[in-house]
Amino acid sequence: MANLLKCLLIVSLLAASAAAQNRLLWVLKEPDAIAAYDPATFTTKQSVKVPEDVLKAARILQISHKGQMLFAPNTDDPSPDVGKNGERFWFYDGQSAAILGRQIIRIAGRSGSNQKTTERSPWPFLSIYGTHLFWFSNQFNKLVRDNVELSVSTTFHAWRSDLEGRQKEDITSFDFPECRCTTGACTETCPEVRFWVPDDGVGDYFVLTRLIPGQTETKYLSSTLYQQSSGVWSPTELKQPLQRVLDMAEHGSVILSAVLDTGCCGWENQSNDQTLLLSYGETNVVFDEREQYKNPDYDVSFFTENAKLSPQVSSVAMTIEASAKSSAPIQLSEQGEANPAESQRIHKALLDLPAVQVVSAVGPSKRLAFLPHAVLVGWLSEREILIVENHVLVAYDIASGARRKSNIKVEDASSAFVR
Repeated sequence: MANLLKCLLIVSLLAASAAAQNRLLWVLKEPDAIAAYDPATFTTKQSVKVPEDVLKAARILQISHKGQMLFAPNTDDPSPDVGKNGERFWFYDGQSAAILGRQIIRIAGRSGSNQKTTERSPWPFLSIYGTHLFWFSNQFNKLVRDNVELSVSTTFHAWRSDLEGRQKEDITSFDFPECRCTTGACTETCPEVRFWVPDDGVGDYFVLTRLIPGQTETKYLSSTLYQQSSGVWSPTELKQPLQRVLDMAEHGSVILSAVLDTGCCGWENQSNDQTLLLSYGETNVVFDEREQYKNPDYDVSFFTENAKLSPQVSSVAMTIEASAKSSAPIQLSEQGEANPAESQRIHKALLDLPAVQVVSAVGPSKRLAFLPHAVLVGWLSEREILIVENHVLVAYDIASGARRKSNIKVEDASSAFVR
């Protein structure tokens, strides 16, 4: 058995290494294109035209390793471009583009003296294999009177379809009990589902989290990992709800997740921001705000804006941001006491941010690199990360400290994708 496990580990590492070597760097090029680059040389490989109005309206930008792309608008955004395009998305299958419907449902009727509404806005996601689209949707059936929400019955549904949105195959669905909207707004008191899929698209796993959005603070109820084996999707309840999934690997057995600050009502720093690595049942803290910045007395929060596992899951790279700027005055936290040494330390730390930090993922977390004034894009290989410095993409070797600076300029890190 030991030899078998060793062989499986070697195969897994070789596969991860091969995948890393075949990666491409995709960059949004305003106003209407996305270009692919060879990350080893930063030479252009291809360019894909995207309608300018699609890029303006898009709120979810997906690119897979196979070069498929899906840009979906946010239907909650009231801007004119989104309103016009809110019921469709732009899909590129690697060869040609199409505009596909999002199957949004908005129905209003009467139920006695109340208005009855049904709302559904499915979110589409790519498949890692390039053969399907995956869909996730909360459907809200509400009773409303005089614009006050009285109750809601919520159904969550996940399914997959062909690349045209047809031939649906159910993955899972479940109902929440009818919920009374005691404050007049159902999102403040009633549960719904949020979902996370890998950056490259859905393969054989994804995560669902049940939560209550709330008015001032989100309440996280539970998280479920769905894994596919032999064509069957099976749920596994996780030990703790995941507040913000940052990355996953090993078919969902390794999860990188952020514990968010509970600050509300004008306060930024009321609890300890952390980033946890949950690996095969073990938990490792890879970022701890209070331990690293020792800032309990002042109302500034340090947190991981994004974080990525290396291809062989030996390291974690993350972008550290703060809720305040070094040039701005910082007030005491709600329960804080004046501490000049702490204040000076915080102001000094803020001068470096945003910063990229790399730590080990195996054993006690050990810092491997710290890069001030940088933002993480992703891993190019097991030892090289891609970052943004002064709006330019730069490859950084965490072992040697060597930099490979490109000539590719970006507005910010969200304009670049390593796939």
